[in-house]
Amino acid sequence: MRPVFVIDVNKCVGCRACVAACIVEHGQLFVAAKPKNVGLPQTQRLRTWVSWVEREEGNNVSRMFISHLCYHCDIAYCVEACPTGASFKTREGIVLVDKDKCIACRYCMIACPYGMRYVPPVATFKEVKEKPVVKDALEGTKYGGVMFQPPVPNKWATRAERVVDKCTYCYHRYKGDGNIWTPACVEVCPTGSRLFGDLDDPNDPVAELARRGVAKPAEPSKGTGGRTLYVGL
Repeated sequence: MRPVFVIDVNKCVGCRACVAACIVEHGQLFVAAKPKNVGLPQTQRLRTWVSWVEREEGNNVSRMFISHLCYHCDIAYCVEACPTGASFKTREGIVLVDKDKCIACRYCMIACPYGMRYVPPVATFKEVKEKPVVKDALEGTKYGGVMFQPPVPNKWATRAERVVDKCTYCYHRYKGDGNIWTPACVEVCPTGSRLFGDLDDPNDPVAELARRGVAKPAEPSKGTGGRTLYVGL
């Protein structure tokens, strides 16, 4: 079984339901505050993020929304750079971080060509509630806004210690039975922009997009390969 993640940018409407689902799934603190269009997961300190670019078509201007998450590279420089073995690949080809071995040296962050790793801010829910942006969001809850405190984190969830974090494809949902699972962000995507499949399944329609070359790497010139592919870039 070889998982593949396909993102169709033509279907993404920028709702960021994927971002919310990821944060709650992995035990992070989430505030439904208005976001800025800023960079990658590394700058946002999130496992996945959605940014946008403006497109001009004649006299019309539209936005294309682009999801960012770990590419789970075939040639994983982050794994090669890690001095403790904290960054590693599973037998399915998914790149993970063993939080018990991570010393937050950030070598993997430097080695990643795509900026998909980050160190989460360390704060309790009580401390986070005192931040200005959170106080503003709390005011918004009086008018129908929502604030979430996440459930008990899973094994690969963000931890309180300063260790490197990244997308795991929700590997904790894998039952170890050789069958593909559904990541949280894919589960909630209302437009079907996010898809997850098995490259070893000849009948998998998601994998077929990769086999036909419809879904491609975002930056093939970097030569790392990877399991996160895009349609429409």
